[in-house]
Amino acid sequence: MLFALGFVTMFVIGGLSGIYLGAVPITIHASDTYFIVAHIHYVLFGGSVFTIFAGVYYWFPKMTGRMYDERLGKLHFWMTFVGFNATFFPMHYVGLRGMPRRVSDYAEAFGSINFAITIASFLLGISFIVFVYNIVISWTRGPVADANPWRALTLEWQVSSPPPIFNFDEIPQVVAGPYEYGVPGARHAVMSPAKESQEVAEEVHA
Repeated sequence: MLFALGFVTMFVIGGLSGIYLGAVPITIHASDTYFIVAHIHYVLFGGSVFTIFAGVYYWFPKMTGRMYDERLGKLHFWMTFVGFNATFFPMHYVGLRGMPRRVSDYAEAFGSINFAITIASFLLGISFIVFVYNIVISWTRGPVADANPWRALTLEWQVSSPPPIFNFDEIPQVVAGPYEYGVPGARHAVMSPAKESQEVAEEVHA
């Protein structure tokens, strides 16, 4: 959830900076500067990597049958969030001050802020190490996950984790419409139609 919310935040910031680039006077001034670098990373990195991490954490119990370390997951998120923003947000400023996106040598006037950006980028890089460590350790020694730890209603979360071969022992029967999803008390699908039909028949004959 943290990475999903982080994606929304990063993508909104990237989108807002894109609005400014739609104005001709600003585009002329900011074109081919660090402002463009910041904008594109907020859109692409924030719009892809954050969602990839969110997906990995969501599907990890289903894929492996084990839970990840939540503390390391939160540490990974905050290191990524802080490291990413500390790396790319200052680029808006130096870009508007005239820092070109392609340089052979850095201007002395931007030395201190570029040094801070470099340090922040190391923090962002270390966050990936935390992620890999968490995944490897959790996959090998993590606690066994329940079949549906998120209490989701979709079909894939109604089977064991990891799922059986061919996903379902019996083809499930969807009994709810698309607008009933998430309604309290609503039933999305019958996972064992034959077994349930037999149980109903036995109750009728009892």
